[in-house]
Amino acid sequence: MYQKIFTCNLKLCSRDDKALVDSTRYVPDVISIGEEPGRTGENSTIYLRYESLILTVTERNGITKVSTNSSIEYNTIKSRYDVARLWVEKIKNRGKIVANRIKILNFSMTPPDDWILKCDHLEIRMVPSQNLSSWLQKTIPKLKTLDVQMWKIDKIFGMDQVKNTSEMLKLSRNVSITDGELETILAPSIAIVSDGKITGNGAKKAFRKYVENSRPGDRFELRLPIFSNFDHRDLFDNKWIREEVLTEDVTMGEYM
Repeated sequence: MYQKIFTCNLKLCSRDDKALVDSTRYVPDVISIGEEPGRTGENSTIYLRYESLILTVTERNGITKVSTNSSIEYNTIKSRYDVARLWVEKIKNRGKIVANRIKILNFSMTPPDDWILKCDHLEIRMVPSQNLSSWLQKTIPKLKTLDVQMWKIDKIFGMDQVKNTSEMLKLSRNVSITDGELETILAPSIAIVSDGKITGNGAKKAFRKYVENSRPGDRFELRLPIFSNFDHRDLFDNKWIREEVLTEDVTMGEYM
């Protein structure tokens, strides 16, 4: 009798306070999906991380071995990519992959249609070039920081996930971005290695945005080919107040 009353009250409470229950669901600091190439003739190894728990997934001769850093092991006939998909289903929060930081590291699989990433900080490293846009499209465009490391980066600058990143945008190696595309970037703090399409005027506008909108600790790094007559002082707006800062016992002549 008491058990039946308790069950009824629990269901009533859960239904009435569903919004509260949903809002207090645990959000991990980090979720990471990574892949490491195998040696010649061997399959790659997949690493799945949820906070400090790491699953290592290897596949040999049709058998997939799953082991954890807490010494739990089991075998399955499912492929290592099927294991990764099932793992993601288990950690989803209201249908989404939710964490403070999400990392997609060297992962060769195309993201399934039902994967949605929700995070403040997203890192994508060395995925197949044709998959980069897919991973970004799967991400809710409310990022604070976006870090993409690829051999070449292009055709992503019209995406809200890139333009609307609010704090820091880091893009490495041969970034094919124009002055106009750079101007649409919301984040004042950037680290971009240009392939040469950015001009001195585009760099000046980006630097002005950084100076006028950045906060202590923000970073500005823009690498681009320059002509021999380029003067870095042209990056500074004439309206700005500049102050020479010298260390003690150093004369101006050492800097001029």
